[in-house]
Amino acid sequence: MVVPLAKMPAQSIEKLVVEAINRPAELGSLMLPVRGGSCHIWAGHHFLEGPADALPLLVCHGGPGVPSDYLFPLGEQLQRPVIFFDQLGCGRSDRPSPDVEEYSIAASVGDLVEVIEALVANGLIPMQGGRPAYHLYGQSFGGILAFEALTSELGLPLPRSLTLSNVPSSVPVLLAEVAALLADLDGDAAGFDAAHVCRSTPRPPELLAAYAPGHPGHHWRGVDVIADWSAPEHGLHSLTLPVLLLAAEHDFVTLRSMQAWQQLAQQHLVVIPGAAHHALLEQPEVYGACLESFLRQHESASTNNSQHS
Repeated sequence: MVVPLAKMPAQSIEKLVVEAINRPAELGSLMLPVRGGSCHIWAGHHFLEGPADALPLLVCHGGPGVPSDYLFPLGEQLQRPVIFFDQLGCGRSDRPSPDVEEYSIAASVGDLVEVIEALVANGLIPMQGGRPAYHLYGQSFGGILAFEALTSELGLPLPRSLTLSNVPSSVPVLLAEVAALLADLDGDAAGFDAAHVCRSTPRPPELLAAYAPGHPGHHWRGVDVIADWSAPEHGLHSLTLPVLLLAAEHDFVTLRSMQAWQQLAQQHLVVIPGAAHHALLEQPEVYGACLESFLRQHESASTNNSQHS
């Protein structure tokens, strides 16, 4: 019998959170050099036996500055290898001072390029036809990072597909939507959190672990540091690979704040019913089945159009 967290003693809930934080012990872990070897980024890989042709999924977490823990359940829902990494400045990765290393979207894009190169060198992303063969996934800010990396000129190897989960195409529009949702709740922040961030009660231990004291970053964190970002038109028009847009019925990242993604050439939108911003944790089976089905459709290089810059 599964005992609901709400009926468990506080000590038992705390134990679950500690176990969630320590979960990388169950993953294959390594530290990857970035920025000329001056910094290292933690990566963890979850290998589940699945179809022989199932390519790995590389996962970009959100925040900025909220580490990968809340996305670890992807490894249980998908029939393929899943690779996580904590962006510089948070989680298990190095946390250099902003006086020493730059924190920005552009710097994070450069880190992602180096992470993929290192994953290829370590055999975690296979080579097929002379190119790295993988899928790319970003949740919330992680989707902004993935989109910027794919539309930059830094040479990110093109994935077979891109998944943008709960990702705004315009942060200014997102902030306006959040203000309206808060106004509807008479400014009740706790009510907003329960309705639009995560509707699971109590909170899943993976989400609590991601926000455990000292685990998130503090140098560069939260929506304020990306408040002016919107997807540029040239990027929207140049990105031609298959894109899955995952939204959620009650997410504060509303469909209006995702509207520009509709301009992508090969986008497919799915709205997860009854869920909010952390749809993976709220509706894991529905979410996982939808994502795995999309990935299976795009394993072959022949299903992926050429990328134009």
